[in-house]
Amino acid sequence: MKKSRIVQDLACFTILLTLFSLLSGGSLAARNSSDHVNSNQNQYMREDILVSYNETDNVSENNSSESNVKQEQKNLSTKNQNKVSEYKQERKQLEEELQLQKQEYNEAKEDFLKIRNRIQAKELDPNSEEARNATKSYLNSSINYMIAHLANVESNMEYSNGNRTDENVIAINEKIKLLEIEKAKVANVSSQKELLVVVRSVRGIWNDAEKISLSSAGQTVSEKIGEFLEKSENLSERLNVKIGDMKETGIDTSELEIKLASYTSYIKSAQEKKVMADSLYSGENVTRQDMQTANNYLRQSLTDISKANKLLRVIFGELKNYETEEDNGTKVRNLTTPG
Repeated sequence: MKKSRIVQDLACFTILLTLFSLLSGGSLAARNSSDHVNSNQNQYMREDILVSYNETDNVSENNSSESNVKQEQKNLSTKNQNKVSEYKQERKQLEEELQLQKQEYNEAKEDFLKIRNRIQAKELDPNSEEARNATKSYLNSSINYMIAHLANVESNMEYSNGNRTDENVIAINEKIKLLEIEKAKVANVSSQKELLVVVRSVRGIWNDAEKISLSSAGQTVSEKIGEFLEKSENLSERLNVKIGDMKETGIDTSELEIKLASYTSYIKSAQEKKVMADSLYSGENVTRQDMQTANNYLRQSLTDISKANKLLRVIFGELKNYETEEDNGTKVRNLTTPG
């Protein structure tokens, strides 16, 4: 009977470790996943090329309106800089807290494993105060680590959406509150079995929060991709007209046409990957695996955008070279034409 009880208690320890193995690199990988998608977004979805080309069509504004536009841009720039500065400061504090909680979690887990080993060696009663305190410490540190992570997620959501009332922000905040409630319960438990009930509840809260985190990060990036692709499609049409005009003047545009076709193909592929991701984000009973698959589609979409942008730089370079040659030819003709 006693042996059976020890096996049962050891099973509780094993379940605790299994349930919280997600903190070692499982679910917190969701954070790395969404960060990777966001970093790729910043790297690939640069609009400077689009803006530089669009500006060539907007040089006819009068000085007054141009001055007003510049002042508005300056005000917006200052406001954005302040917002970014505040976010960076908040981000730094949250990251420091996360690292602190991670360290405490690792230390508590190490103590917890030592206790388990002693129980396995029949050197310690699994229901002893020492074993119970080690388990409580491990559970508390796990919850604190989760809360610190979700605080980071909530901050990122607010910054990305610019809206504290966003439903995903509210949902993550609710999960933090639920974790705080479960943490308060830990102080009152008197057995490993009661602790296990808390663990299972925490696991459910964490899994729900993870889905919200992955979904929100992916949807935010997907929206940015959509905005970029819309501009890219408009630009593709304008480039097609530009190249067509050049062709009518007798210029060999075959290489430009091939590059533009490839550019359009990459944009189309990026759009298809985005649609596939969106269908997963909006599906019912979405699983963690669905979210990861959707994020992978977004990475592929961003990769296509990166390739498209490289081609765009080449196309613009060739167009500028043509315009420079045309301007130089005009100047030569003007100089050689009798007055």
